[in-house]
Amino acid sequence: MLLTEAHLETPQAFGAAFILGVLVHIFVFRHGEWDLWTVKLIKAWASYEVTVSLFLTQLYSFSVWQALSVTSKWFASFATGITISLLAYRAFFHRLNRFPGPFLARLSAFYPTYLAVDEEHMYLEVQKLHEKYGDIVRIGPTEISIATPSSFRVIHATASPVTKSPFYGISHPWTNLLAERRKRQHANRRKAWDRAFTTKALKDYEHRVLKYTKLLTDRIDDMKGRPFNVSLWVNFYTFDIMGDLAFGKSFNMLENGVEHDFFIESHQTQGFMGAFRRLIWFFPLVAAVPILNNPYLKFQAFIRNQVETRRKNQPQEPDVFTYILEDYDALEKPTEQDYNNLCGDAHLIVIAGSDTTSSSTTCLLHHLALHPDVLAKLRTEIDDYKSTHEESDLISLGKLQYLQACIDESLRLYPVVPSGLPRMTPPKGMDIDGVYIPGDTIVHNPSYTMYRDERCFEKPNEFIPERWTTRPELIKDASVYAPFSTGRGVCAGKQLGLMEMRYVLMDILSRYDIAFAPGTNPQAFIDGLRDCYTLELPKLDMVFTPRAEVKVEG
Repeated sequence: MLLTEAHLETPQAFGAAFILGVLVHIFVFRHGEWDLWTVKLIKAWASYEVTVSLFLTQLYSFSVWQALSVTSKWFASFATGITISLLAYRAFFHRLNRFPGPFLARLSAFYPTYLAVDEEHMYLEVQKLHEKYGDIVRIGPTEISIATPSSFRVIHATASPVTKSPFYGISHPWTNLLAERRKRQHANRRKAWDRAFTTKALKDYEHRVLKYTKLLTDRIDDMKGRPFNVSLWVNFYTFDIMGDLAFGKSFNMLENGVEHDFFIESHQTQGFMGAFRRLIWFFPLVAAVPILNNPYLKFQAFIRNQVETRRKNQPQEPDVFTYILEDYDALEKPTEQDYNNLCGDAHLIVIAGSDTTSSSTTCLLHHLALHPDVLAKLRTEIDDYKSTHEESDLISLGKLQYLQACIDESLRLYPVVPSGLPRMTPPKGMDIDGVYIPGDTIVHNPSYTMYRDERCFEKPNEFIPERWTTRPELIKDASVYAPFSTGRGVCAGKQLGLMEMRYVLMDILSRYDIAFAPGTNPQAFIDGLRDCYTLELPKLDMVFTPRAEVKVEG
């Protein structure tokens, strides 16, 4: 009997496709990670459309449009089965349903994405959810936020069974050290980074940090007391340093005062990543679609070019990339993935070492302008230091207790990663604070929320550096405080970032009086902070006036 479209468009046919979709969800998509399969699944769908349509045209004399109509309706029924099964499972049967949270958070990662995109204050949204629902809140289909103080060490300790979440795969196939989810491979690659940040290595970088510190203060001098955008220029400072230490040359933004294309692309990429970081499946799609992927390809091409140029031109003095490159060159037969990892690490050196240090420094200057008593006390310590040291060095500078206390307090109030680092529980699950967390659950310790928790800090919303020095009673539980992370994930470049902050703060505060520029609203700066995984800053205009009344030797 000759088949027609009517024979293949019966309720039975569509019902079979629908049931198949339900079964595929239950037995396939509910297991394992599918976030990076977006392009492969689209190709599989396209192959299905072409293959089955050709079969119908050849075997049953369908026209191309008739065949495509039938196969598209079959697929729509199949996809509907997957979707309804997925939503029903998440709404009523999911393993995380016993945890409180907004109902919409159960259904889709679009809910937390909406919260993240709406005003880009995800860390504040998470804090509100904890205030409403308690210490453990479900903020996504497979994601919970845990704010109990004792949970931090359980999740982030070196011996913790958790792994990094699928979020770290969004830059695939460029897998930098931070994105390496496999513990053994991470430990092996971490060795080169640890060599790059020994005390000896830091001393090799010190004169370069001093060079760019002087360039920054030269730019401040050029402004002669006029409004100076601290957010932008301190970011120029950190980017120029890390460009030197990664690629052997600066981006020259401090000298030119012009944003480098790489600087612009990096911030745009960071903003995009921060907004859509829970829609992991979206990133492979953007990377694969022509026109949409043009900025991404341009960005990658720049980094590859810098890596190749750096490999051909060894610097006279070692930089951070020297140690990463040593490990790569030691490979007998480096694979394409090894090279992708090398490029990813080059990118990581610049990004991880620039935006984080810049935001921390700028936030502290903002606090100091708001608290003249703290500023005066810090200046006294810095002036005393300069009067007894003809030349500064990273060892002695690291012993300035009140300076470090100010840095610690600023990082507590405005942590670099305010929403916390996403981790995934082991397949068998784990107990956290006596609560069983099912396997393959993404868990966060929300830094901003926990650092402002009265169970951990007295007067948690106040800027009081003395809590780290002479008033330890203001700290109830210091175990939650790890602005550079802890365990195997502790920031490799922590000491370099601190060295940059100490030098630039010492130089600025010993030479200038600081104040907000006329017309600047200090609260507008706080309101404009953006949670892009790391903290992104709005404009902050300040005025720097030479300290004519203070004369410091050295």
